[in-house]
Amino acid sequence: MKRIETKLRMPACAPAIQRRRLFSELDTQKQLSLISVIGDGGYGKTTFVASYIHKQQHPAVWYNLTGSDRYSHVFISYLKAGIMEKAANKRLSSMASPEDAEEELEELLSLLAVQKERLYIVLDDYQLVNQSPEIQNIMKQLLDYSSPFVTFIIISRVRPHLSVSRLKTEGKYREFTTADIAFTFSEIKEFFHSLHQLKLEAHELDLIYKKTEGWVASCQLILGIIDKMTVEERTRFWTDFPHVQDIYDYLSSEVFEAQPEEIREFLCQTSLLPELDPEVIDQLLGREDATLVLERLQREQLFITSDSGGMLRYHRLFRQFLYQKYKERVSVHLLQEQQLKLSSIYEARYQFLYAFVYAVVGKDYPAAVRLMEMISHRYNPIESMVFLDGWLEEMTLEENFANNTLFLIRCVPRSIIKQLTSEFEKNISLLKEKNSKLWLCSLQHRLATISLMNGELEKAKQLFLDSLRGAQRFQDMSMTALNFNLLAEIERYFGRHEEAVQHVKNSLFISEKYGQKHTQLHALDTLATICLDNQQLGEAEVHIQQALTIARQHDCSSLFFIYTTMGRLFRLKGQIDRSIQWGERAAAVAEEYNIDFDMGWSYSELGISYMEKRQWQKAESCLAKAYSAFQLFAYYRCKVIKSQIELYRRKQDQLQEKKKLEEFVQVCKEHHFYWEASSLGSVENDTAKGEGKALLHIQALGAFQVSRKGEPVVIKRKASLRLLQFFITHRNKKIEKDILLDFLFPEGAVEAAQNQFHVAISTLRKALEPDLQSGARSRFIRRTDQHYIFHSAEIDLDIERFERLVIAGGEGDSPEKIQKLLAAEALYKGDYLEEYPYEPALESDKDRIRTLFLKVCRLLAFYYEQAGEYEKCFAYFDKLISKDPYQEEVYFAYIKALLKKDREIEANRIVRQLTIHMEEEMGVNIKERVNQLFAAFNRSLLFIRN
Repeated sequence: MKRIETKLRMPACAPAIQRRRLFSELDTQKQLSLISVIGDGGYGKTTFVASYIHKQQHPAVWYNLTGSDRYSHVFISYLKAGIMEKAANKRLSSMASPEDAEEELEELLSLLAVQKERLYIVLDDYQLVNQSPEIQNIMKQLLDYSSPFVTFIIISRVRPHLSVSRLKTEGKYREFTTADIAFTFSEIKEFFHSLHQLKLEAHELDLIYKKTEGWVASCQLILGIIDKMTVEERTRFWTDFPHVQDIYDYLSSEVFEAQPEEIREFLCQTSLLPELDPEVIDQLLGREDATLVLERLQREQLFITSDSGGMLRYHRLFRQFLYQKYKERVSVHLLQEQQLKLSSIYEARYQFLYAFVYAVVGKDYPAAVRLMEMISHRYNPIESMVFLDGWLEEMTLEENFANNTLFLIRCVPRSIIKQLTSEFEKNISLLKEKNSKLWLCSLQHRLATISLMNGELEKAKQLFLDSLRGAQRFQDMSMTALNFNLLAEIERYFGRHEEAVQHVKNSLFISEKYGQKHTQLHALDTLATICLDNQQLGEAEVHIQQALTIARQHDCSSLFFIYTTMGRLFRLKGQIDRSIQWGERAAAVAEEYNIDFDMGWSYSELGISYMEKRQWQKAESCLAKAYSAFQLFAYYRCKVIKSQIELYRRKQDQLQEKKKLEEFVQVCKEHHFYWEASSLGSVENDTAKGEGKALLHIQALGAFQVSRKGEPVVIKRKASLRLLQFFITHRNKKIEKDILLDFLFPEGAVEAAQNQFHVAISTLRKALEPDLQSGARSRFIRRTDQHYIFHSAEIDLDIERFERLVIAGGEGDSPEKIQKLLAAEALYKGDYLEEYPYEPALESDKDRIRTLFLKVCRLLAFYYEQAGEYEKCFAYFDKLISKDPYQEEVYFAYIKALLKKDREIEANRIVRQLTIHMEEEMGVNIKERVNQLFAAFNRSLLFIRN
């Protein structure tokens, strides 16, 4: 037998991170006889051991095992050769024959028994000889008779077939598993930052750690891909992660293909499961041996780990890889069948949370709604929702988060929506603190969807915009398209159809380019709805027919949206009977799902169709159902009330009309639905409550001023002043005392905060009403149980007058309305509470009021342009870009107006500002559009930066 020199050669130590925590543990246990380093492929077992021996400069024999070493004479020969060279500096001239194996073993044992200096014997790739009875016998004797100075290190993918119980009891055995040798977060950071000088952002390291679970080989593979990438290129890379071909190729060649076909099939089928419960597997696959197979996979270290409760699962990357393999092997139909079978299995086991998730993934939405109803009654609802929020992403390996968001939020019991909102807001704050931008946009989108349904449209818009920026950065096309679509919905509600069309077309383009069917159907439905708003019935019909086809094939849970829009289409076409037919189909789907939002949406439109048919009783019944279903959806309830007003007006039921009108006014005031209020012209008269009799005058736009009977009111205590500003922002609403405490004294002890609060509110009441004898009699600040309300009925508050004037001005299409807009502009002496820019709790109202002012300026600019009063028009355009220099469409409207009047030099000046703010700062390419605009007027473009 010829000796192969490389079998006794220690691996060279390439630059690697020092595994200090592992080295430290070895250094404190020097009397070990056997160390087993067991782990899946690619966890750096060999590198860990080799770097330790090199660093500590321990004498060692390194034996690289192959399949031929399972024969006793081969194993003994190489081991003896290595020990002779290391211990006695002698080279064996020949290798042993099979006949000499026993005698050679005796000599080997004698050598090791008298060893008086520390010696490590490393047996690498031990899994190749693990099944050999001969090697097992030899190892037993070596461990029994070797000197205490000899330590064997076995490096293997499987646990060695050796009895180690005696060694364990004597404290002479240590085992390192996959969990031990996996990279920690700090080691991943050291690997990229220190070893390879690649400064990744916190969210990138967080993503690598979460997805790779410290798998060392994956870090090396990732490094090879991103090492030369720019930050922008890396951002696009993370979008597809962990779908990385290099990682999948490694798992395929090193792990998957090495298994027999029956194991490969088992691995693929069970990739549907985030937890490997043998009973569930047997039921799913019709087997009886899942326990045995899982034990085998564990023994072979096949990327299986267990959680703190002992439940087995696949390594995340490995499961993702297996799932892709499974999709290659089976049809979409079979995959969905298996997911729904799992839902039934878990429901039968009373594991309703898991059953719900698989029903959603398998697209059995009626079953999902039924299960959600059970969950809401059975478990702590807030904990269930937070659990599901994470598990939908964990279990849906397609990563179709955006597809499930709307359905999940529609399913959420409205009774817990406030708690869930708080939970999301808290998590968003944590992610911002950690700078974890990758997951931030998903959470922002989910909170935005809740805010939209709650009627907090300004808040929803801002969150959708924040989420959109994150989704675009990380190239999440599904999320980007869905954000654009829901922004279009909000702009449509505001009556800003141009902005709505721009957003929805962006959504549709992305959806169709990347094959996102879910967002495509919703974008088509939204585009059809906007067309119906503008009486473009032919175009709307094309879009809604396409949406219907897609919904029937890909998302039956959205059919009620499509049927409802179809009903509206036929109503506008004058085909009322067909409109009612489609409306009834929408209501039937909503009833099947039994989701409040769906029923409210369907019945509200059906009620309008019955109203057009003059079937008053059916119309009233449908609108009453919609009103009831929308009880916790403020904005949509407001829309239903508006339809009820119209119904009673047509029926000439003045009493009911008046009641609903009063309710409509109250809802619009309470939730600041100024755009809705203007449509009935009702708020103007109702809210102008005799400003002459106001007891207080407060200016919150610009410099903050409070006066009473012409004399300034001085509020010396800072906490009292902040409290008043918070009250003004949330006027006429119940505010929990705890919210006020958190706002005023977020860091203080509870008892101290309570005392300071009482002083602050007492000081404020005394300042506003110096003759007040008792807080209970206050005109402005009243308490009910643990709530406070700030009443503004007897206060002349400039932001209230400003809002009323904006509402009354509407879209500014008549001289009377323009006068109201001009009056609103005159009131705007600066941003809302502009002297106090750092109050996050006031930020939403600051942005809302500022947006209203921009709307006023925009309406006035366009009005004066149409009226031919260009100097006034230009002045308002200047105000707009001075106030918000990032309004691309305003710039182009201004440039166009200047070119119309041959103001070429000024137009170039505005182009300069546009280029600085939109192109240089925001990265928006405007060159081509600017060139086209100047060319259309045959004008020279003097300024455009390269």
